[in-house]
Amino acid sequence: MNTGRIVCGMLLSLLTLQLPACSFNMNVESMLSPPRLTAEQEQIYQALLSDVGGAQISLKYPKSGEHLSAFTVADLDGDGSDEAIVFFESGRTVAEENPLRYCLLGQQNGKWTALKEYSTLGAEVERIDITKLGTNPRTNLVISYSKVDGADHKAEVLYYDSGELISTLPVPYSVMTLRDLDQDGTNELFVANAAKATVSAAALTYSLDKDGNYTPSQVDLPESFTEISRLIYGTLPADHAPGTVPAIYMDCLSGATTVQTIVLSYKDNRLRQVYTDSTDRQKSERSSVYQTMDIDGDGEVEIPVDKIFYGYDKDKTEENPPIPLTNWYVCRGGLLMRERASYYAAQDGFVFLLPQRWEERVTAVQEDGETVFYTFDADRPNPDGTPNLLEPLLRLSVVTDPIMADGMQANGYLLLRQQNGRYYLGKTESGNRLLSISDSELLFAMRFL
Repeated sequence: MNTGRIVCGMLLSLLTLQLPACSFNMNVESMLSPPRLTAEQEQIYQALLSDVGGAQISLKYPKSGEHLSAFTVADLDGDGSDEAIVFFESGRTVAEENPLRYCLLGQQNGKWTALKEYSTLGAEVERIDITKLGTNPRTNLVISYSKVDGADHKAEVLYYDSGELISTLPVPYSVMTLRDLDQDGTNELFVANAAKATVSAAALTYSLDKDGNYTPSQVDLPESFTEISRLIYGTLPADHAPGTVPAIYMDCLSGATTVQTIVLSYKDNRLRQVYTDSTDRQKSERSSVYQTMDIDGDGEVEIPVDKIFYGYDKDKTEENPPIPLTNWYVCRGGLLMRERASYYAAQDGFVFLLPQRWEERVTAVQEDGETVFYTFDADRPNPDGTPNLLEPLLRLSVVTDPIMADGMQANGYLLLRQQNGRYYLGKTESGNRLLSISDSELLFAMRFL
């Protein structure tokens, strides 16, 4: 038996010695190398090298979007022949010049030829978009840039004409999108800026008319907004008419951890503010961990606002804050209207929507690493400001140990989701006939982020 093992070990050693010594290094090198160029890209690349006069260059790639290659090839003027732009850094630039550049190339007699070289508005290429804007028929090239650290974004709108790219609209932005904001079949350029040293907080739209003129529309934002953390799209009920209209929702940071939501709409080339916090209304101000989203999947976006759970006395529990309850609001007629309540576990990546029959009758506590929902006696609170708990209705738990997850399922827990190395489990209790929740109702009420 031992002899057989020794022989097998010797054979494996011999096989290992016969493997090419460079094979591992070659695989690593190939993984780190840029993608192999296509025949067309190779022709474009050689034309670029001829244009820069043999200077050493490094190709640069956009970080996001549909055009992720260093070579963007498209028919920019609609004549049936493609043009190309290539981003690169060149060692021949002087210290005062931006090393990030791009070259415009065209085809002449079936060969690629460099037409013109351009400087850029940033150190990194964020994305490249090719689109029409408004009712103008021309094709636009929208290039977005940032600094090396990802800050100070700028976008530039260009179009191709007679062998060169013409810049028509350089704009700074914190967030930017190209989207049909009013659902008329044409795209608009939307940008929003948080307050910076040289830029005021504002949201702007740009549409392009048939004569090539931009129609801008601007809404000023509070200068306290230092960052725009989230931009999403949804709908709003139409004013004085059936149906809905598209809307833009922006979560904007004030300071390090506080966020507010702004709601905007766009119609007839005009951007308008539908909702912002004011002193005499329900406010959207909250901790920045609570993100605006379409929590129930109906197309109408909800805004989360946190408060303490039912049954707690805020004044008596300040030193030991209870679990927060999250109310979800929709925007109607410029006001926030409460739609749902939930337990929002941002760190664990889920939201549990409370059944409506639980409102003001069920509270939540942390017990042994679980979130447990109890009925409580609203008429007899505890002296320390905590609710007087009665019967448990539901236990929610998030674990990372698969053996623990298996053991919990053997003890009556339902596996709700396995995601990102986490096991989401729930156990329903049937003590209260009117308030108890079924497994199917629990599954429907869970939203995973």
